[in-house]
Amino acid sequence: MDVKQILKEYQAQHTIKLVASDLDGTLLDKTGMLSEVNREAIKRLKAKGIQFAIVTGRPYFSVRPLLGMWDIEGLVDVIIANNGLEIGIQATGELLLGEKLSVEAVKAILELYKDMPGNFCFYGEDALYGEEMDAFMKRVSVKNHLPAYVVDMKSTIQKDLEKLLLACDPNDLEMINNFYLKHQSDKYRGFKSQDYLFEFMHPSISKLGGIEKLVQHLGFKVEEVIAFGDNLNDLEMIQGSGFGVAMINGDPVVKAHAKIVAPHHDEDGFAFIVNQMFEH
Repeated sequence: MDVKQILKEYQAQHTIKLVASDLDGTLLDKTGMLSEVNREAIKRLKAKGIQFAIVTGRPYFSVRPLLGMWDIEGLVDVIIANNGLEIGIQATGELLLGEKLSVEAVKAILELYKDMPGNFCFYGEDALYGEEMDAFMKRVSVKNHLPAYVVDMKSTIQKDLEKLLLACDPNDLEMINNFYLKHQSDKYRGFKSQDYLFEFMHPSISKLGGIEKLVQHLGFKVEEVIAFGDNLNDLEMIQGSGFGVAMINGDPVVKAHAKIVAPHHDEDGFAFIVNQMFEH
């Protein structure tokens, strides 16, 4: 069965009210920019009365100013940021918040993982902080237009955080994930969000949880949501939304749980699927 037919069967049973998309590796190209083709696809959704949401691991304060640069100001209805922790309703300015990672949990993680390779980082107020000024810190600082500072993590962190990041060599990520699986806690959850990044958050936070909170707030059902993603922090929303779409460049586990697989994010895979929604 082809993509168009699978979408047709889904749309015969459900009214699509929201399309939610991850950013990096999904909606944006490898340079972190939005193509004109994908921009036009978002406009097409809006013309059909379908709301559009960004769902990202990036913090809200770093994403909101980029809408103008991507030329989608006014086209984005909702920004679900920090992997579901922050939900920004653009029309009203409301910001719905989930639970943060406690200071106690952060310090426990720093101690437990002190012999693991990588660089612990966190987003503060309008800045990025880390143990060392590595390639990740420099790249994120440029991409999100944020200053970056090297600090002593244990003495600097004195309040709950949105999340704690462990930037690492991609070759070390599996070892870090296996270590996490053997040392899980009810104080936090951890997951791979990029090929070079492992994140820790409050156990109640997920992208799917953000979508569920949003649709409850807006008055419709999660079955009426199409979600796009590529990495393991997208897995729950790919599984739990009404219709999950994984990018062909995505993690094999995510692709295995998606309804369909879209073309590569550098080849406007998002737009390809959106356009298929209306080709009946």
